Amino acid sequence: MVERWFSELGVGWVLDLADDPSAGTSLLRTQPQRNSLTEKWIRALTLLEGRFVEGEHDAPAPVLFARFVEAAVLKMLPFVDALLLASADPDAATDTADATNGAQAPSERKLQTLMDVRDAVFRTSVEMEAQRSSGELVLSLLSAKKQGLDEVVWNTMEEVRTSILNNNDDDNEWGIQTRQGSPDICKVTRSLVTYIKCLTVDYWRVNSIVRTAAKLGNYVPPHNKTDPVYTLMVDTVSSLQVRLAKRSESFPDHSLRFLFLINNTHFIWQQLHSLYRIKYHVATLTPKIEDYIQKYLQVSWEPVLSCLHNGTPRCFRTNSALPKFDSEFQKTYTAQKLWKVPDPKLRTRLRKAIVEKVVPGSTRYLEDNNVTNPGVTPQEREEMLMELFEG
Repeated sequence: MVERWFSELGVGWVLDLADDPSAGTSLLRTQPQRNSLTEKWIRALTLLEGRFVEGEHDAPAPVLFARFVEAAVLKMLPFVDALLLASADPDAATDTADATNGAQAPSERKLQTLMDVRDAVFRTSVEMEAQRSSGELVLSLLSAKKQGLDEVVWNTMEEVRTSILNNNDDDNEWGIQTRQGSPDICKVTRSLVTYIKCLTVDYWRVNSIVRTAAKLGNYVPPHNKTDPVYTLMVDTVSSLQVRLAKRSESFPDHSLRFLFLINNTHFIWQQLHSLYRIKYHVATLTPKIEDYIQKYLQVSWEPVLSCLHNGTPRCFRTNSALPKFDSEFQKTYTAQKLWKVPDPKLRTRLRKAIVEKVVPGSTRYLEDNNVTNPGVTPQEREEMLMELFEG
């Protein structure tokens, strides 16, 4: 009868794993196969769990019915061992879909699959433990499977985090598509922000996993041991900041370097500042963004403005400083006009900061030197600066 029931639920293949979990290596070899079979397995286990609870109250022989459902659950549990073996197989193929535009990377899909199975096992364990007719064997096995899944889920969480942070080989991950580089938000930043948001959304189930890892010594929180998930999120943000700063050193242009840091740090703040559990730490990024903006202005526009600063008394000057200023302004403007600042509010903020840096100084020069017909008026210069960073 169990075989017929499994066949009706679309999981008859679990019986092949009952005696030999390693048989699932080929069955679960690719991530799409794992996703498909895992969805069917979770659906079947959830249905069994529901029937178990209903049978406790409605079945003509509730104890016998409970034993039947327990036997079915025991037949399904080897799938967990098969999934863990397949997940640990370094030779197992994974789908290579691009992780852009919100799509998950293979390691992230693997993590999601493991967490879904872990949750299904946990729910079944809780429901069956609540029923007095549940046997010790099935409860013991469910507990063991959950512990095994907790450990593997934690290892996979760390695998995802460290693989993103330690990606040194692919310049496209960091926005270094050309010799000069791109200041845009890089894939590494986007991926780690998504990782942190997932920790927040799934806080309660992740909390149990991270606490278990900390208890076993697999994770040592550097601070705030009472909330290891918070520590993990803070540590991830801090590690990302260090990696961004180090990667920015690969930009030959210092202006581009600071714009890269501005874009990426602002994106981290923008995406995470509203998350309750981490908002106070993320608030520390606000002065850092302002510091990067000031450094950008210093290396990019201060040299342009310095062309107008001449210590020689005006009566002894033989040449106007305006042509050199105009030349340097045009050169910097042309170089940066198509640099990318994707966030509209940040783009406007930067433009206004540049205008406030450049236009008043050039206006004062025109007034002090009685220049009535400049090649470019202060108003025209401001309009040009408000067109920067369209990418």
